[in-house]
Amino acid sequence: MKKNRALVSMMRSRIFLTMTALLVAIALAQTSATAAAATTQLSTLSDGDFERQLELPPHQQLDANSPLFQDAMKTYQRLPFDVGERLRFIVTYLGVSGGQAEVTIQQPVKTGDGWAHRLTGEVKSARWYRWIMQIHDSIEALMTNGSEVAPVRFYINQQEGSFRQTKIINFDSNKGEVNQLTKRKDHEESKASFPFAPGTKDALGALYYLRVKLAASNPPPLQLDVPIFTSEKTWTGKASYLGSDTKKIGKKTYDTDVYRLITTFGGLMEQRGDIKMWFTRDERRIPLYIEASVRFGYIKVTLDEWVPGENRKNQYSVISHDL
Repeated sequence: MKKNRALVSMMRSRIFLTMTALLVAIALAQTSATAAAATTQLSTLSDGDFERQLELPPHQQLDANSPLFQDAMKTYQRLPFDVGERLRFIVTYLGVSGGQAEVTIQQPVKTGDGWAHRLTGEVKSARWYRWIMQIHDSIEALMTNGSEVAPVRFYINQQEGSFRQTKIINFDSNKGEVNQLTKRKDHEESKASFPFAPGTKDALGALYYLRVKLAASNPPPLQLDVPIFTSEKTWTGKASYLGSDTKKIGKKTYDTDVYRLITTFGGLMEQRGDIKMWFTRDERRIPLYIEASVRFGYIKVTLDEWVPGENRKNQYSVISHDL
């Protein structure tokens, strides 16, 4: 029975990490059960300080004609994405559609350090899959403005069958510390802190960081180091350029650049993830297709729809593949 419960827990974690289009996390999914069992350091912050660090700033909807909004939009200058961009993906496992994931860039949020990118995402299981497990997860991420897209806060709410869990994560770059509050159905709240090195991204931020670096380089960089914090650990991530390729999605064919991301934890490299990513070879660097090998098969994430942001509406039309 214990083995069966452990397997269900492990698969739930893998399914979630895959379907959130937290695309880098796909590569880590095969080791998430091990990571979840890792020894954590209890937070040394007082309860009041801990709660204050984890508070999300209020989301003030800005008037598009206001000077404040124009100032906020400067956050996206020279970036391959901007406010209003939406990515929708279809996730398949062993060739069968398991659901869809969607990520939208919202208006930036004012923080103590200036403007921060705000991304929201939603994951839903396919209709047929709901007979096995109904999944409806949501995420919200804040990242520093500019090209580094360093993590500020990360919120995730998981509703997967009878499983209910909320995590609120604060990244304190000054202290080099991650503070995490976990609320789980029928469990006590837990608080923990973990070390956090400069340059580390969260799983969602790593994808957007790659887009920024690819858009800023011509020719594409041969290798990028992308440390990633997920599953309560910091993983060493290395993205290597595999070359150019043409990729057909639906009835459309695209010129792309292909990268392979290897993630490892520990000196022996016994915990390892491996994914390939196809990005459009233009200034948008849209992630078109992701392929990941996991312990129990393979996962594919295919772009179903891309909606341009405010700054690109007059330049690009909506991409829809009707998968």
